[in-house]
Amino acid sequence: MVAVSIFFQLLTLLVLAASVARSRKPDPRPEFSNLNVRPRQSLNGASLGQRFRGTPKSGSDHFKLLVADGESLMVGARDAVYNLSISSVEPQHIINWTSPEPTVVECQMKGKSHEECHNYIRVMVKTNDGRALICGTNAFAPKCREYEYSSDGSFQMRRQFDGQAISPYDPHDNSTAVFLSDTNEIFAGTVSDFAGNDPLIYRKQLNNEKSLRTQRDDFKILDAPNFVSSFVYGDYVYFWFREIAAEAIDNNNEKQVYARVARVCKYDRGGPRATQDRWSTFLKARLNCSLHADQPVYFNELQSVSDPVYDEANNDALVYAVFATPNSALRMSAICSFTMSSVRRVFEHGAFKIQKTSQSSWQPYHKYSYQSGESRPGSCVPDSRSLKDVSFILRNPLLHDAIPARTAQPLLIEGSNRPEMTQIAVLPKVRSVGSSMTYTVIYVGTLDGRVLKLVEINSTSPTVVVQQMSLFAKGSPVVNLIATDHKLVAVSIDEIAAVPLHNCGQQTSCSGCLRLRDPFCAWDEQKQICTHTSDWDSGSFVQNVATGFSELCRNDGDPFGKTLDDFPMMHINDVQAASVIRGDSYSFSNLVFAVVIAVLVAIVAGFVVGYRTANWRNGPGVHGHQRHHHSSGGSSSDGGSDYEYGGRARLTRHDSLTVAKIDHVYGSSPNRQLGDAVSLVLTLPSNGSGGAQQIVPVIGSISAAGSGVATPKIDRSLTTALNANCTLPRDYKVRKVYL
Repeated sequence: MVAVSIFFQLLTLLVLAASVARSRKPDPRPEFSNLNVRPRQSLNGASLGQRFRGTPKSGSDHFKLLVADGESLMVGARDAVYNLSISSVEPQHIINWTSPEPTVVECQMKGKSHEECHNYIRVMVKTNDGRALICGTNAFAPKCREYEYSSDGSFQMRRQFDGQAISPYDPHDNSTAVFLSDTNEIFAGTVSDFAGNDPLIYRKQLNNEKSLRTQRDDFKILDAPNFVSSFVYGDYVYFWFREIAAEAIDNNNEKQVYARVARVCKYDRGGPRATQDRWSTFLKARLNCSLHADQPVYFNELQSVSDPVYDEANNDALVYAVFATPNSALRMSAICSFTMSSVRRVFEHGAFKIQKTSQSSWQPYHKYSYQSGESRPGSCVPDSRSLKDVSFILRNPLLHDAIPARTAQPLLIEGSNRPEMTQIAVLPKVRSVGSSMTYTVIYVGTLDGRVLKLVEINSTSPTVVVQQMSLFAKGSPVVNLIATDHKLVAVSIDEIAAVPLHNCGQQTSCSGCLRLRDPFCAWDEQKQICTHTSDWDSGSFVQNVATGFSELCRNDGDPFGKTLDDFPMMHINDVQAASVIRGDSYSFSNLVFAVVIAVLVAIVAGFVVGYRTANWRNGPGVHGHQRHHHSSGGSSSDGGSDYEYGGRARLTRHDSLTVAKIDHVYGSSPNRQLGDAVSLVLTLPSNGSGGAQQIVPVIGSISAAGSGVATPKIDRSLTTALNANCTLPRDYKVRKVYL
């Protein structure tokens, strides 16, 4: 009864623990619906559209898209600038500009290869007077030229000047530049030395020698940056780049790369006195594109940034960007978007991040958090040279708060087995059929020469991947991407492709056309084709970008169309990455519940087995059988006790909790092999006359079959007593028996 009571008490406690564990809310599991989304349409576009491969020459052209103006496309290349027609991608004008032979020889003497010692055009802007400013590497001695478009259709050079700090030295370096027409100034992010050890953000006035730059040799300002993009927004010029994060370097000197955005006031005139050639408004902040989980996955390496896209619904501007994780076996890429209002909020109201000494930790500094206007460091002022002190911002340009992404999760995540995304172009306000609803269409280039087409339904719905298209036969990376009103232009290092913005004709049914969920495509009920037109109001078209289904397509005989499944596609190689991303592990409540269930099962099983065993041992058949005696030690009956009522020694067999009759030791020859466990027990008379008898085991062992357990061996006094009181014959030989 005591055992039963203890059992029910334990059972009650375990049930209570299980109920508490199950009542806890399960750990939130992030669901990444935008991970490895399968395209709804896939096609080979290697022969699609128009192509330009440059002029025949040995080596690569290292094409770079410089300016898109109307129907013209300016492309920088090796020793030339091409003015291409977007519709035909045929060169309308070519500006040839090679490096002088002495400059090439000097470049090669400094250790550069023949391929590197050419003039790669990296910068081109249009100036106020209608001229074109072109800058190139010039065999690691950057130069700039101003060209004027003449009446005969050719370009005439007007002047040449030093391109240091405007154009990079190395054609492989990432750089950016933007021109301000109202001030006739060029802003650039690049390096200013041959070795590439002096990165800077630089401003130069084209009509004089005045310039501003970031502070030299200060890793808190810029540390090995890779500039990605730049544009003007409001009173500031924004630079987007990635760099080694000074605040993330630990005691082991392990470096991390962070995505950054920096800004300078376009009217900055430098600081007072000794700082007159340095920015007085330079600030920078981290960009946060990550997977939110218990252990977030950060996409820290910025790859490409779009120009600001106006968002009418929120009266704001959006910036779309491509990010990647650091190089590893699980390298992934993602697309995140940011609002310019959140960028401005951090710059104008966020706390600064400071480090008092090189050995101290980085801490937030809130002194200027609630100040705005001219009193806050980094703000535009009428004349920055009149500022009393700019030392704080020169030493502490970093802001403490990271700029958050617009959505909780990235718009698209490509796993470790997918080619990395490299470039992005955005077409806003694409109108759909029969409503005033517009959608943002995003084109993304990849490392293997493909272009993905995405449609952002809204900020809460999963991104739709309409199609993927292979553009370059060699699988060359997409290094530039631009979407115009009629064409998508993709650039690799040695080929330029101009392809249509849509490929509706690949679908031949109403359901298939709608399942694309492409705002460019609709089903023409009259012509029975999937098509695009600039005027959706004239005609009868079926389209549903929001859901991809329509009752009007039920009877077309193709309920699913020829599109691929739109469920997230998980590859075998993604399993390991997904486990890292999702943090797959048992939650506390599930673990406790499993343990409780296992313990309950074990207790119940043990109780049942113990209860049945006890009943079997203590039942009436165990002690109630009639005992049989033999003068020479007869065997006991089945189920009898180890001790005879007469006090005579006998043998009992123990075999897997059963009792069986065996031969007496006298009834067998000494050479008989016993495979079962036996024990010899006998009754000794007590010391006193008429007293109770003592029952003791004599010999015990384990049989070769291993069917029993050994009984304790007797000590010397017991052996003596046996010799004195034993009734066994004198010629009896002790035989080992095994238990």
